[in-house]
Amino acid sequence: MTPLAISPPRSTPEPDISSIPQDAAMIPNSATPQALTVCIYINKQANLGPYLDRKKVQQLPEHFGPERPSAALQQAVQACIDCALQQKAVFSLIKQGYGGEMVSVSASFEGKQHLLSLLVVNSIGYVLRFLKKLCRSLLCDNLFSNQPFQQYNAVSESPEVYENRRMEAGRLLDQLGLKI
Repeated sequence: MTPLAISPPRSTPEPDISSIPQDAAMIPNSATPQALTVCIYINKQANLGPYLDRKKVQQLPEHFGPERPSAALQQAVQACIDCALQQKAVFSLIKQGYGGEMVSVSASFEGKQHLLSLLVVNSIGYVLRFLKKLCRSLLCDNLFSNQPFQQYNAVSESPEVYENRRMEAGRLLDQLGLKI
């Protein structure tokens, strides 16, 4: 049996680009992997329930991000702690993560600094579900979203007027036997 001669594959050679300067403007976007990011928007007109201080919430930025999902989650949860009327109460409502890579949130109460670890996540859906459950525990409605909120002009409608309108609409729908 005679061994077969192996010849190199025939293909078009790559062009020589060694003399072309390489800078960020020349690298196509598809060549650099894009990290998953999320913006978490804050509804400053939300019903904040009994745990959060409206004045502190008003001082928060309009949104957290764009950030990696775990960083946006950490910022949103830390904001809830920082805006608490009593940090201990809010801190106790947060579910700690276990295993894997963690990020921490902190609170100060009883003269001590307390830390809690949250699982690092890469899912926008997980972040939104976590924040929805946290808001349910805090008895506040519609505080966070991945979409911008329509902010009401203080001159045209205060949060109290908006809430009264919303409650009135709910009563009307109940009278009509309709559910949203």
